[in-house]
Amino acid sequence: MRTVVHWDGDRFFASIEQAADKRLRSRPVAVGGARRGVVLSASVEARRLGIRPGWPMARARRAVPALVVLPAHFDLYERFFDQILGLCRETTPLVEPAEVGAAWLDLTGAERWNRQDAEHVITKLRGTVHEWLRVSISAGIASNKMVARIAARLRKPGAQMVVPPGTERVFLAPLPLRILPGLEMGSLDALEVAGLRTIGQFAGAPIDALATVLGRGALPLLRRAQGVSEEPVGRKRVSEPGWSEFLEFPEDVWEEPVLLATLRRMLERLMAQVRAAGVEVRRLALEVRYTDHEESRKSMELAEPTALESETFALLPGLLEGAWTRRVRLRALTLKAGRVYRPSPQMDLFAPDSTRREHDLKLAAIVDRLRREHGASIVRRGDELQLKTA
Repeated sequence: MRTVVHWDGDRFFASIEQAADKRLRSRPVAVGGARRGVVLSASVEARRLGIRPGWPMARARRAVPALVVLPAHFDLYERFFDQILGLCRETTPLVEPAEVGAAWLDLTGAERWNRQDAEHVITKLRGTVHEWLRVSISAGIASNKMVARIAARLRKPGAQMVVPPGTERVFLAPLPLRILPGLEMGSLDALEVAGLRTIGQFAGAPIDALATVLGRGALPLLRRAQGVSEEPVGRKRVSEPGWSEFLEFPEDVWEEPVLLATLRRMLERLMAQVRAAGVEVRRLALEVRYTDHEESRKSMELAEPTALESETFALLPGLLEGAWTRRVRLRALTLKAGRVYRPSPQMDLFAPDSTRREHDLKLAAIVDRLRREHGASIVRRGDELQLKTA
């Protein structure tokens, strides 16, 4: 039986701002995205005054005039995160970042090399992180990644939860169905109409009935609802790209408009993968392969994490210019996305303060579903008409 830990930073962005600047300690702090105008993270002092992630920043300022509002410093958060990962790797080599501010550890056999059980190991790790970096983390300990992650979220802030082996299904049963990983909003609505509102109700439903709503995805989701997940903890580093799209041309290409149109299509597919994973990314990288098989690459970072291609299209000309350094025809392109973040809190789509971004996310979800059900060509941009590849 495996022993898997998921740790999750508490109020991660705001806590790091307070750790980096002692003048902010004990003051209500809200971190906001410059482009989105919402609260991304609120310190414990701000939360005590009622501030919540996802609030429009204007509303937060009105509610708490003394609120210290800071722009997000993603480079700083990533440096702190890398330091925490370093402490994790002193405990076990099996460390897998989930997103900036959260990671899994495999502590199977921890008693043998640490002479302590996993709960004591994580208690010590949490104490070390708080002592060295002044950042609080919560943790969940279970037999698999999915249950450990849910347990960590339930114990926030500043605590840990153990789900003993064999109790996974009982632990999950009373929880709302919306927290089950992999369920899309449209499917969730249909399941709730059918009377399935908890994970336990879903886990006890006949597979045939679930398949009418979820199709081929019904069985994997049913196994998750029953607490079964066999995904291993991988030795990934957070700087590695999480997703990629590769395309090899039938004939070598050197026309820049064709290359840019191809990259836009690849970016749409790449961001669809990111959205399907329920995360956002802050780095794009392009690798080009020349007709003589030499390769070169270029990476760029976004001002803020995103899961929308509309917010990243503008990077493509710079990526192509930076990677295509020889005036030689290109044979293949690889576009990658990395530096993974949890999705930013979203405002109510129909609230007066709702932004264009929330509408773009809803539109992207509709397009993703249409392409999955009817093929990628069901929705195309005008500049794709010049492309010969499918």
